[in-house]
This record gives sequence, structure tokens and C-alpha cells, in this order.
Amino acid sequence: MSLIGALALAAIALAAVGALALSLRARENAVRDAARETSSRLDLLLAETASARQASESVDRRFGELRHGLEERVQGVEKNLAEGQKTVAEHLGQMREKIGMVFEASQKIEKLATDMTRLEDLLKPPKLRGTLGETFLEQALTQVLPASCWKMQYRFPDGVTVDAAIFVGERCVSVDSKFPLDNYRRAREAADESEGKKALRDFQGDVRRHVETIRAKYIRPECGTYDFALMYIPAEAVYCEVAGDGEEGALADYALERRVVPVSPRLLYAYLATVAMGLRGLELQESARDVQEKLADLARLWERVETPFEKVGAHLSNAQKQYEEATRAVGRFGAKLEGIAEGAAERLETEMPELPSLLPPA
Repeated sequence: MSLIGALALAAIALAAVGALALSLRARENAVRDAARETSSRLDLLLAETASARQASESVDRRFGELRHGLEERVQGVEKNLAEGQKTVAEHLGQMREKIGMVFEASQKIEKLATDMTRLEDLLKPPKLRGTLGETFLEQALTQVLPASCWKMQYRFPDGVTVDAAIFVGERCVSVDSKFPLDNYRRAREAADESEGKKALRDFQGDVRRHVETIRAKYIRPECGTYDFALMYIPAEAVYCEVAGDGEEGALADYALERRVVPVSPRLLYAYLATVAMGLRGLELQESARDVQEKLADLARLWERVETPFEKVGAHLSNAQKQYEEATRAVGRFGAKLEGIAEGAAERLETEMPELPSLLPPA
């Protein structure tokens, strides 16, 4: 081969190596650009992750505050329940004693009425009997119910006044005191049977008139009352006559048909004890409702946090997959680049002829 051919071949080989180097440099630049883009995406994801972490810490703090408040609320409810049970037990014990005292007092009143004592003479004026009945009613309410749950001489919007009103929830129960003693006494003291029957019929008529008056005047759902009322009878003996069966049936049944409930002193105490327990239950129910609302707030807050967390997890998972794919691609490209470089070097060593010396021999 001539010197010119060898030089041409060497020039071609050098041009091929230069082109190969340019191609490798272009590929290297492309890989670097891809790596920079991947790095930018990773930085963006890391920034989003940091923001999500801050949001998570804020949510954790909020959860901690809500959990602390909820625990305090639950502890307060438990404490109120324990105190309420203790108070109810104490009230029941006190009411048993008071009911026993009232029963003893009513027995004494019956005995005094039977024996025509001075107290019976004192009760002859109807107005005085009414005042005494209202006094007994007020004492019973004072001993059993909180002062905010009842009111004496409650006035309706149109000016009609009932002896007492017991407030349960958003409505009230009307309580009117009636003491139909005159005809009851005549029936007990009648010398012959016919006179006693007539006095008893008059007594029954008095009770029916009282029932009709209470039904017409004090059962007023449109004014905030329940659809029933209580007729308070201060004497147990008179109440027994109302509750007993007569020739035309029990007066109590007649009253109940008209949504008027006759109560004696003992029954009134039992009813008021039930009302007191119901009021306590309403307070506990309100506390339980507050706890339930707090739990609902926590559930809604968790729903708002759960979806962003799922999205962040998906982004992180996708970034991890893209990073792994980019790493494998870079590895394959690097291996291929090394192979090409080694092959080019080997070909240059084996295929390039030895250039003749241009210098004259010494």
C-alpha cells in the first residue's frame, strides 16, 4: 500500500472516531438532560412530600387537640354520670323518707277528719282549703325538683293562671290543686244511706266539674303544655274515693279519658321523682350529643386528610418507579458506551497500518 493510501485510511479512521465521539457526546448530553429532568421531578416531589409532612404534622396536632378535648369531655360526662347516679340515689332515699312522712301525715289528717277535730273545722272555708292545697303542692315541688324546672301561679299568654307548671324539655305540665272536701265529708257523716248516696253523687259531680275545668283551661298544647294535666288532691282519703269504683265507674277513669291525671301526695312525689330522673337523662343526653358531634368532626377531618395522603403515596410510588427505570437506563447506556469505546480502541489497534518513517535513515 502506498503512503498516500495509508494516509487516506488513517484520515478515514480518525474521522470515524471523531464522528463516534460526537455521537457519544450527544448521547451523553441527552442522558444528562434526562437525569436533570428526573432530578427536578424528584426535587418537586420532595418539596410536595415536605409540604405534605407539614400538613400531616398540623393534622396530628389538630388530632391531638381534639383527642385531648374529647377525652376531657368524656371524663366530664363520666363524672357527671357518677354524680348523677349518686344524686338520684340520694334523692330516692330522701323521697322514700318523705313519702313515709307524707303517708303518716295523711293518715293523721284522715283520723282528724273522721274525729271532727279542730283542723277539720279549719278546712271548712273553700278558699282556705285551696290555699292549703297550693302550699302542699309548692312544698312537694321544692323538695324534689330544681327551682328552674317549675313555677307556681304560671300565667298563660291570655292571662289564665294555673296553680303550678312543671317544665320538661320545651313544654310544661299543668298542675292544679283541687280539694273537694264538703260533699266528701257529708257522704262520710250521713246519718242514713239515701243521704249518703246523694252526698256521694254530689261529690262525684264536684270532681267531674273540676276535671272538665282543668281539661278546658290548662291543657293547652298551643301554649306549650303537654296534652295532659295533673289534678293534685292533697288528701289521700279523698283521692282513694276518686280512684275507687262507684256506681258509674271510677272517677279516675273518667278523668283519664279527658287526659286529666288525679294524683295524691304520694303519687305526686313518685311522679316528680320520675320527672327529676328524666331531666337528668336529658342533661346526659345533651352531653352525649356533644361527644357524638366531636367524633363526627374527627371523622370528617380524617376524610379530608386521607385522600391527600393517598395522592402523595401514589406520587412517591410513581417517582420511585421512574427513578428506578432511569437508573437502569443510565446503567445500560453506560455499559453500551463502554463497549463501543473498547471496540473502537481494539479496531484502531488491529486495523490501522504502521505508518512509514518519513525521516531518512541515520
